[in-house]
Amino acid sequence: MAPFKPAKQLVPPEEGSDFAFPFLPYDIQLDFMKSLYSVLQGGGIGIFESPTGTGKSLSLTCGTLTWLKDYTRTLREELSAKIDRLRSEIARLEKENELSSDWISGQYNAMGQRKELGELMLFRQSLEDYQEHLLQMKDKAALQKTRWVVPKDEPLRPERQLLQQDVTIDEDAFLIPEDSDESDEELGGPFNEEEERYRPVQAIFCSRTHSQLSQVVSEVKETQHATDLRLISLASRQSLCINEDVKKLKTTTLINERCLELLKKGGKTPAGRNDDGQRGKKRRKLTQSCPYFNQSAIENLKNGTLFEVPDIEDLVKAGKREKACPYYASRAAIPDAQLLMVPYQLILHRRTRQQSGIVLRDAILIIDEAHNLLDTLAAIHSQELRQEQLRQVRVQLSAYKARYLSRFSTKNLLRINQLIFIATRLAKLLSPDGKTGTNRPASRMLQTQELLLEGDIFNLNFVEILAFCERSRIAQKVHGFAQSAPPELFRQNVPPVRPKVGTSSKVATSALKSLLKNLEDDKKRKEQGMKKNSSSGGTSKQQAMEPPPQESNQENVSSRQEPSKQPAANVIRPLINFLECLVEDSGGDSRVLLSFNEKDDAQSCMKYLLLNPGARFENIIQSCRSVVLAGGTMQPTEELTEQIFRQHKQRLTIKSYPHVVPQDAVLPLALSRGPTGKEFRFNFANKQNTEMISELQSTLLNVCQVVPNGVVVFFSSYDALDQFYRHLEQSGNLARLEDRKKVFREPKTAGQVERTLLEYGRAARSAIGAILFSVVGGKLSEGLNFSDELGRCVVVVGLPYPNRTSPELIERMRFLDRTLTLGTAGTTAGDEYYENLCMKAVNQCIGRAVRHIRDYAAVLLLDTRYCTGARIRQKLPAWISERMDHLERYGQAHGKLVKFFRDHKSKREAHGAAP
Repeated sequence: MAPFKPAKQLVPPEEGSDFAFPFLPYDIQLDFMKSLYSVLQGGGIGIFESPTGTGKSLSLTCGTLTWLKDYTRTLREELSAKIDRLRSEIARLEKENELSSDWISGQYNAMGQRKELGELMLFRQSLEDYQEHLLQMKDKAALQKTRWVVPKDEPLRPERQLLQQDVTIDEDAFLIPEDSDESDEELGGPFNEEEERYRPVQAIFCSRTHSQLSQVVSEVKETQHATDLRLISLASRQSLCINEDVKKLKTTTLINERCLELLKKGGKTPAGRNDDGQRGKKRRKLTQSCPYFNQSAIENLKNGTLFEVPDIEDLVKAGKREKACPYYASRAAIPDAQLLMVPYQLILHRRTRQQSGIVLRDAILIIDEAHNLLDTLAAIHSQELRQEQLRQVRVQLSAYKARYLSRFSTKNLLRINQLIFIATRLAKLLSPDGKTGTNRPASRMLQTQELLLEGDIFNLNFVEILAFCERSRIAQKVHGFAQSAPPELFRQNVPPVRPKVGTSSKVATSALKSLLKNLEDDKKRKEQGMKKNSSSGGTSKQQAMEPPPQESNQENVSSRQEPSKQPAANVIRPLINFLECLVEDSGGDSRVLLSFNEKDDAQSCMKYLLLNPGARFENIIQSCRSVVLAGGTMQPTEELTEQIFRQHKQRLTIKSYPHVVPQDAVLPLALSRGPTGKEFRFNFANKQNTEMISELQSTLLNVCQVVPNGVVVFFSSYDALDQFYRHLEQSGNLARLEDRKKVFREPKTAGQVERTLLEYGRAARSAIGAILFSVVGGKLSEGLNFSDELGRCVVVVGLPYPNRTSPELIERMRFLDRTLTLGTAGTTAGDEYYENLCMKAVNQCIGRAVRHIRDYAAVLLLDTRYCTGARIRQKLPAWISERMDHLERYGQAHGKLVKFFRDHKSKREAHGAAP
């Protein structure tokens, strides 16, 4: 049944109130929404740049939801009108046929009209059925609300105790089923049925983090759209799981696998086995179902939250209240939602998207914070394999095969042998005695076909091997098996296997024999312990009062022996991901980089590189009705248009909006020289230039003398920051700087970031203020808000160009030079890409300040190239480049800074004195 589409061209509203904007919009916000409306109506592609603080996310959602409502209303109106028109036309033709002598032609004409009418009637019926379906869901949701009034102190139901029973692990739990054609988790789990019904146009809103998505949801709640909106937020099990026994696991992989294991109710015995009753009982205990995976409760949770505009925290709270799984409830709500809130990974990676049950056909895709879309696509579709991982793959798979050899089917044994063979051949490419010999270079770049040929794996059917891996969950089974063995066996210093095909390493064989013997001894100790407990007549009172052993996952079974042991990483999964990359390869748009470590061969690695991210995005463009990219700093947009939308330029609309802050709220200055006249050129040649570092110290000391509150300084690399800080300490200027500002430095570990930011925030709001030294592209350069007192001045030291000698960067630039003509006069596409990497990072640093209409800040760009490079200035945000002054000496900048902050202090005092 072909869907009916309205022919009327929808015109965007003229007033902000027509968009249900929660307050009177600025002119740029109104123009944003109108332009977005036109893009959606025309099925186009939009790139929108609107600085942070201009209401970008709210404009995106209000414009999109307004178009959705107008489109749905127009569809119903035109459908009814066309059905009435066809009925009238058919009646007229039938009346004419009664009087006409050529009744055959008349009947033929009427037949076509009747066929079209029948199709439209079926479509309208499906539309009415869908509306009835929504009304029933609303009624159920209203009924559900009356059941959600629960006393705060009511304890949870005792279902969780099911997961805390004494569970005896049966090693046969790790045995893969024999030639099963069933996947453990198909698309959408139990909610993957494709129904023949009307499917509305769906809007999908993507952003980098869950916190950003939650912020958008909170803004939508404040609009009139929230009164009649079906919205659902999607996230991983790690974010949505409410089962404490599963959630306490440390990694996403362990959580996923434990969840899937709990869904396999009853624990079926593999075919062809004749187990005794005791063994079957152990299997059933191990795979006890999750108490929150109740389809009736999940359906109630879905109905109860879909109309409530929930963010992730709301879903989790409702799930605990309803005793239902939020993860599966959110997935069950996907077909009925008007607006999906999803992180990048769920959309940009095809397999992940399909497993989540998301359908892009005729959808509106909005990607917020899209300035790094190309890099994100390349990162998602890349995979690295280390030599040590490949060694562990061989050891674990070989031990696993040896343990269950007599019980594998022929097919399963073949696939396991193929995986061992692949790991062996890939490891050989990274070995010193590989093809390159002992005088090998530091790295090699191979095309994927060259890798297959050199590795002698070109004749293997990777599609069938991957299907086996997914069907059998071999990665999880082997990992669980490995976790049940003493970890020291897998940490032995076993050198990489370098066999000829069909042979094996003596060292690896010795390790396997040791592993198998240890497993056998461990099994005997368990049996003796069980007999001892049985003969003693049960557990003591003291033992009975102790908490039950932690049950986590088959991958963590050894935690019952060593409670403090942390689960080791799954080494099979990276190999499977690497093979998936090879299968996805479209030919010519990827490479495999071999990097050799002469000091530690175990750290040699190979990495699959996607050189053409646009190829992976093309399928998304073809499927969606419209694609919208938005961000606070989207410049330069040329690489997006050339690498992603090259074949769709006729559909493209690009809009760049100024900041909403007044002209005098931002003071951007590009500075060529410091106080003594020393030129600032922070390039590789001047890396050890102590005079320039001293000039930078003097500049920052002067800046801290006139800038109130917080100053954030971004260096091009951690090495540059470390070198500057050492000179700052050695020169004695650190003490002078601490007299003017409290000094903070970006922490090297992610766990210390929050604490550093809290302490910096308190100091920045104090009378003395604070200065924070950070790194471009580091932990503090994106996604953080240095508004108001936290960022009265942002300083960018130098231009953060990446290392041009990097093999990965060289290959990407070569690929662009061969395939694109992006470069401007005198530059190549590769050079343009190289420069864009730098400028996008600078723009992100600049965007950390001036976050709302009443905010103000100075921006200092310290490098002479900001003053002399026209192309560099063009790639800065428009609201910066249009206001920026290019100054030769610091003295000029100092005077401007003094006046800028004195004027704003006067304004604040006048505003504070006003009634």
